Amino acid sequence: MTMKSLLLGAAAGIAAIGAAQAADLPMTKGEAVEYVKVCSTFGPGFFYIPGSDTCLKIGGEVRAKYYAFGGTGYTRNDNRSAFDTQGRIWFDARTQTDYGLLRSYFQINADSNKLKGRGGGDGSRNSFSIDKAFIQFGGLTAGYAHSFFGFYDNDYGDTLEAAYYAEGNTVNLLAYTAQFGGGFSATLSIEDGRDHRVYDDSWSRAVAPGGQQVPDIVGQLRYDADWGAVAVQAAGHQFRTGEGFLPRKNTYGWAAGGSAAIKIPAIDGWFAVEGQYADGALDYLGAGNTFIAQSDYFSNNVNHIDGGKGWSIVGELGGHITPQLQAVLVGSYIDTKYDGLFGNGGDFGLKEYTISANLTYTIVKGLKIAGEVAYTHGKLDNGVWYDDKDKPRDNYSNWLAGMRITRSF
Repeated sequence: MTMKSLLLGAAAGIAAIGAAQAADLPMTKGEAVEYVKVCSTFGPGFFYIPGSDTCLKIGGEVRAKYYAFGGTGYTRNDNRSAFDTQGRIWFDARTQTDYGLLRSYFQINADSNKLKGRGGGDGSRNSFSIDKAFIQFGGLTAGYAHSFFGFYDNDYGDTLEAAYYAEGNTVNLLAYTAQFGGGFSATLSIEDGRDHRVYDDSWSRAVAPGGQQVPDIVGQLRYDADWGAVAVQAAGHQFRTGEGFLPRKNTYGWAAGGSAAIKIPAIDGWFAVEGQYADGALDYLGAGNTFIAQSDYFSNNVNHIDGGKGWSIVGELGGHITPQLQAVLVGSYIDTKYDGLFGNGGDFGLKEYTISANLTYTIVKGLKIAGEVAYTHGKLDNGVWYDDKDKPRDNYSNWLAGMRITRSF
């Protein structure tokens, strides 16, 4: 027998043994694959979490922003140009239960360098912040959500970076909304008063707040219809002086306002307006957005504690010039007063308005480019500030111009 014949015979024998052993092995089927199932109950983008009856929607944005600032209000230490890239991602989970809708929402924002027209420096690089995080069950809302005072900032507020004056805070709260049918609803919200403070320690007569004792109480009555919505709202706010101020005092402020929105079908547009008055609760006016820093409460020359008073209004008109091109015009005004801030020297006051306009063009689905211009003018009553030439001024006129590229998914 030749070597070639021997090798061929050995190979055939091994193959026969392998075939016999394979025949003895049990046959198995591939495990079933659980594919993601679309959830159409809550609108597009939702899918069932595998193995559950909960629907989840994941979305996000990347925003690239480029802005320039100018005017008489800025000093040498202030930024005259600023770039920022912001990433946003959110998760919206919903489950229909026998007792109503159970929902949780979470959004986080990440900024490479937050836009800052004032303050100079490097800004806040690579900062992360929770935009919202709340639970809803039936009429209950609990967590970190937009204040229930007004609805302009939450439902509209369509500027890119320009300021406007209205309640715009996301706050920690516990709220209940009752639906009465026919579009009527009422909300009672207990909100963290620390999230509603307006305080700036650059004020020589500002009073540093102490710890919170009583949360803010916010109430709103609202009517929603096919043509738009209207609402009235009110809030109570406590102020307590800190350890370093005598006499120590607890005092209370309040705010009240109204909101309205009208749909304009001819241009697929809208008109919205919101106005409010406050005494010792200036956050509800949007006072944190003014160019000159403000505070809820102050001390006059005789150590008397009093609250700032004022009112604000914002209006917005928006619509589509073409299906791809949207235009928005926003105007806002705020007027605040601090009675007796300078004792016999007079009352301090601030009047400021901002007008802005922006255009947004949808290049393709999910990709937009927008441009914005804005002008702000302010006037101080019985007060001055010093510009970059150390010159006292009682008024300022500032502008901003910029663009934003947004990719949504």
